Amino acid sequence: MEANEVNAITPLASVIGVCIASLRQNAPYFGGRVAGAAEYQRGLRDYSTSMALPAAYVLPLGFDAEPNRGMGGSLWQIVHKHIGVAVELDAQRDRRGQEPAMLLEMIEAQINASVLNLFVPTCRMATGIYAVGAHQLDLDRARFWWQWEFAADWQITDLDGVQPQSIPLESVEVDLFNAPGAIGVPGTDPAAVVVVNTGDKPIPPTDGPWPQPPSMEE
Repeated sequence: MEANEVNAITPLASVIGVCIASLRQNAPYFGGRVAGAAEYQRGLRDYSTSMALPAAYVLPLGFDAEPNRGMGGSLWQIVHKHIGVAVELDAQRDRRGQEPAMLLEMIEAQINASVLNLFVPTCRMATGIYAVGAHQLDLDRARFWWQWEFAADWQITDLDGVQPQSIPLESVEVDLFNAPGAIGVPGTDPAAVVVVNTGDKPIPPTDGPWPQPPSMEE
């Protein structure tokens, strides 16, 4: 691994993907019309979408990090990843947004049943996703936007950071001394030499010299 190579860690997209799959399965009000979006204002509000209404979008909202709790220079932190579920409802028949607003409690129940206590399939989470809040995003003559917000406590460790360079282990050689049936000069040549290959190319066993084994008289 090069010194400046970024290590592969489970990205936020995996949390987003699990939430999208669960909403499609457990929120029938949207009829499977659930997708991801990077940002509300530029990605959704300012541009028309291809999905019919009602529709839902799962957005990454950033994260907050707790102080490092690792000891002796190690890394062990909990970050709180925030996730938004923005819903787009049809407001053409009621420009005040009263009709879609009356549906919010029903929609909230289905979203909660899809997201609350949801676990991403990884050992990084000690608890499931939990609620943070909700608020209106926007209202125009055609659409009503509302967003529910959730968070996931995510563990990061040294394995997520830059890894020190090391010499690859290509093989392990085991020399057996003082075994019954030893060949060669007793106490000098090994009874057997075993090489366990861990690299791409097999490496033959060495031909000595071997260290002097302990005397049988000691």
